[in-house]
Amino acid sequence: MYEPIKSLGQNFLVDKQLARDMVSALDIANGDIIVEIGPGLGSLTEILAESISGTNSELNAVEVDERFFGKLVSMYADEQNIKIINADILEWLPNFESPHDFKIIGSLPYYITSPIIHSIIKMKKRPAVCVLLVQKEVAGKIKSPAPDSSYMSCFIQTFFDVSYIGKVPKNRFRPEPEVDGGILKFVRKEGDFSPEFIVKYEAFLHKAFSNPRKMLNKMFTKEELEKGGIDPTLRAQNLNSSQWLEFYKVLNQGNS
Repeated sequence: MYEPIKSLGQNFLVDKQLARDMVSALDIANGDIIVEIGPGLGSLTEILAESISGTNSELNAVEVDERFFGKLVSMYADEQNIKIINADILEWLPNFESPHDFKIIGSLPYYITSPIIHSIIKMKKRPAVCVLLVQKEVAGKIKSPAPDSSYMSCFIQTFFDVSYIGKVPKNRFRPEPEVDGGILKFVRKEGDFSPEFIVKYEAFLHKAFSNPRKMLNKMFTKEELEKGGIDPTLRAQNLNSSQWLEFYKVLNQGNS
């Protein structure tokens, strides 16, 4: 086995049942286009390959490490509907275009979880479904509802319905990381979200959550809060993603 590269955050899922659970949650149908982020040793890739064998589905497995890229190319050289791509996912995702709906799956390097999810949200066309293995604490923040909302939960839940599939104990990885993981499922929400909207809305939420202990009357003017019908004594965490989106729209009527 190749030695993991620490700078790439390589901790490989080695539990086949958990890998099967992730693939099952992706709800693969004939003809689906699938993107796998960081296949590494290929635990998920193997099960994905089984799932799409003999179908019109297509798997794009994007691996930055040339060692694993070469191994996977050799393993799947005869599979016409499996493409192994040697690329940095953060550079590859913004340029990926699919002729129809696609799905994303992956065990994400913990240190770039947020940049990857932001890249997914900012894609020209967002995936219909994502199944992502992330740090358990981060999974909790992404899933958290009001009155325990976070910037991350409100931003992501604006674009996706989020559900928690389950915990992944740290001993299910090699090498073993310091913390447990959690599996999340994202299902795309329909909406007309332009790139300009996403940039402005992200800045709006950053402002709202910049001082989470402060009441909203310290973050917004009395007029803004009255216009949005927002209780000035609430804190950012008391509002859910739908309420933040509606508040943003009220304040930006005609501008976004």
